[in-house]
Amino acid sequence: MHLPWDATLAALMAALLHATWNAVLKGGNDRLADASLLFLFAGTLGLVSTFFAPPIDSSAWIWVIATSLLHVPYVYFLGRAYAHGDLSHVYTIARGLPPILVVTLAALLLGEIPSFMGLFGVMLISFGILTVGMTPGAHTQGTGLAVLVALTITLYTLSDGIGVRASGSPVAYNGWIFLGSALTCMTMAFALRGRRLVAYAQVYWKRAMLGGVMSFIAYGLVLWAMTQASIGGVSALRETSVVFAALIGMFLLGERAAARRLAGAVIVAAGAVILKFA
Repeated sequence: MHLPWDATLAALMAALLHATWNAVLKGGNDRLADASLLFLFAGTLGLVSTFFAPPIDSSAWIWVIATSLLHVPYVYFLGRAYAHGDLSHVYTIARGLPPILVVTLAALLLGEIPSFMGLFGVMLISFGILTVGMTPGAHTQGTGLAVLVALTITLYTLSDGIGVRASGSPVAYNGWIFLGSALTCMTMAFALRGRRLVAYAQVYWKRAMLGGVMSFIAYGLVLWAMTQASIGGVSALRETSVVFAALIGMFLLGERAAARRLAGAVIVAAGAVILKFA
């Protein structure tokens, strides 16, 4: 599970950006509307970006469609989870399960067999993330919804790992999946919110635009990294965003700074170091 420095740094930068836009989403009044509007702005950037990059190979379109559809349950469950739980709880559950699930499925489906130390690093990252998020007294429904988010993340990560490699053009692929996700998520948002979505957008469009830009850049970095390194390794490093999310939750959102969360963050960091040098 070799991870070059450029892919490692790209995944870590994506982790920081991802945690930041999730904090933006948590601070909203209607998380489903915020997430859908975020994809609207990111999708607009995506459409523009496709004019400046080589076209994707035709074999990648099935993965663009798959990821676009998977973002509907992702946004729906994420919005509901944030309505019930703290950022540092929901976010860490949602990001703690995918690394080990992605590594397992990538090994079974793609033949990406990790080394012993690489697998150990991934397991440490997942364990550390769950240590941060599984706080006593956490809302049961929020935890269950976060698990559903984790399953959708696992599926679209694998879809995009395969798709971006087949595409031959990471920039264009990133653009098309955000455009496709914008179309599917906005359709869902209009079906559930109707005209209220327009009124909401008029007030909170700046927040959605900021989150959309960060999300677009963050996932572009992840996609590029997956063309340079294993899908499982990049996925695990990207999920170190839990460290940033925990710090944002504690220092900016006023969430409780439990020793358990700090210990989990240290475990995640140790796992990331082992994974890099495995």
